[in-house]
Amino acid sequence: MNELKIGDVVVSKAGGPKMTVYNISRNDVACNWFDGNELRRGGFKKDELRISE
Repeated sequence: MNELKIGDVVVSKAGGPKMTVYNISRNDVACNWFDGNELRRGGFKKDELRISE
């Protein structure tokens, strides 16, 4: 996988919505996404994500 950077659009390898990377700390990645009209945030491990196509 290419190195993630802030602003990348990613998805979980397990499936789910497109998310935007807003912070990266070692192996942890913080993402934003919308659930309907609600802004959500969550943390993931780098190996759980892939760049969205």
